Amino acid sequence: MLKIYDMVFLSPIGTIGISIINDKVHELKFINNLKESKSKDSFHKDLSRQLDLYFKKKLNVFDVPYDLRGTQYQINVLKKVAKIKYGSTQSYSDIAIKADSHARPVGNACRNNPIQLLIPCHRVVGKNNIGGFSGENVKKNGNMMFIKKSLLEIEG
Repeated sequence: MLKIYDMVFLSPIGTIGISIINDKVHELKFINNLKESKSKDSFHKDLSRQLDLYFKKKLNVFDVPYDLRGTQYQINVLKKVAKIKYGSTQSYSDIAIKADSHARPVGNACRNNPIQLLIPCHRVVGKNNIGGFSGENVKKNGNMMFIKKSLLEIEG
């Protein structure tokens, strides 16, 4: 299925596709390379500015509204993940305890995170390894794992 993005941002570690509805980020995901879009309005320009500052290690908290969606469970988990501070990590088990759940469903909620970076699921790691990111894991070790490692290095 073809996905149309309102905005495309070329980061140093991959292309980010962004969907915006009613001046709120609806989706923000790393995607296959596309050409960067030119900012349309003040919201787009501000988001581009914040992303640029983040990748230059000059911003550690995003200040843009977003539309968090999913099941009630997913939203609960993602709200807990959103509280993980820049430069730190928590395990799937740590989040599971806070969500009165288990590690595997927490991982599934993170895998389905529609707003990568703004909801920092890359900061959720396994007890003994880096964990997964966007459906990939350490065994698969593809492009999404490269992105997770790179994001953690940026914040390190």
